[in-house]
Amino acid sequence: MLPDISKITISNNLEQIKGFISEIIVSPKQNLHKWASITNQTPAAKIGYIGQHLASLITGIPGTGSGARGDDLSDGSEVKSCNKIDQVDKCKECKSRVLRFEEKCPVCGSDKIDRKEDSKWLFSVRDERELKQYLHLNRIFLLLMDYPNFKEHNFNDIRISSYEIYPQDRRMKVFCELIKNHYYKIFLPKLEANDHTNPMNLHPFGFQFYKCNPIKTFSCIVKDIDSDKPKVLIDESDYIKPSTERNDSIPTIPMPTDLIKDSKGEWKAILDKANYEEEIKPLLTVDLNKEQFQRLKEKDKQKALPYLNETLRDYIPLRDIVSVKQTTQYQRK
Repeated sequence: MLPDISKITISNNLEQIKGFISEIIVSPKQNLHKWASITNQTPAAKIGYIGQHLASLITGIPGTGSGARGDDLSDGSEVKSCNKIDQVDKCKECKSRVLRFEEKCPVCGSDKIDRKEDSKWLFSVRDERELKQYLHLNRIFLLLMDYPNFKEHNFNDIRISSYEIYPQDRRMKVFCELIKNHYYKIFLPKLEANDHTNPMNLHPFGFQFYKCNPIKTFSCIVKDIDSDKPKVLIDESDYIKPSTERNDSIPTIPMPTDLIKDSKGEWKAILDKANYEEEIKPLLTVDLNKEQFQRLKEKDKQKALPYLNETLRDYIPLRDIVSVKQTTQYQRK
């Protein structure tokens, strides 16, 4: 996984990233918020092309100037962007739409708001040709914009991060299995049934995302983004320079065990296949032998072993994928 150094032509990356975020993300977001309060339209901006700009600045590799019709980066990398910022929320009482900056429902006045964060990366594969393109990709670059403090309903700070998956690498071959499963087990059955088809969804920080063994290559926090003095704080410990080889010395991001389910036999799979003393015990937060760990309830297992490294998560099989017929259709209110 050595980047094509001949394609790396953008330098001074971190300073340029900081400038781009300030000019192209922070300032427009502030202006959109101002106008959204007048127009009552969503202030969320489409991130697709912005993501491609950031991908070039983070990897040092320019695009091809082709928009959505060619390679996203000149080395053939595929860029996917996911924006969880300023999603439209929903009132739990009257089901009306509520904008992110609104504290109460504008229709019924309820403060019971369902705050949404279900945006995901989308992979469209509509025929064998597109499937083969995904299977032969060298690199998939995933850009994410979200709220680091979403659970506390704190929308003052945003986080911008990037991850890379190399489908040809032995550590990340799961992506190939995922995209094939989607095409053969979901897309084609729906197509043959004349049902509505969808792209493959890859949810940030979901089970399938971690099973792909992605590596983090960049992260920053924009503090107080809607204030007069927002700050772009880049975490240089997360930054992987464009020319750095993506080899086994770069760890994949740890997988939280609250995603692992006893009901699916996943804890059993780990305990059956792993060497407990060498692979599990060193990661525990408490000193337990195998029998003691096995007797723990699921929540206590998660506390004792908060994260799975790459070795342990590889013992868990992919979850079954089935085609579900769509029974409801979108309707305008």
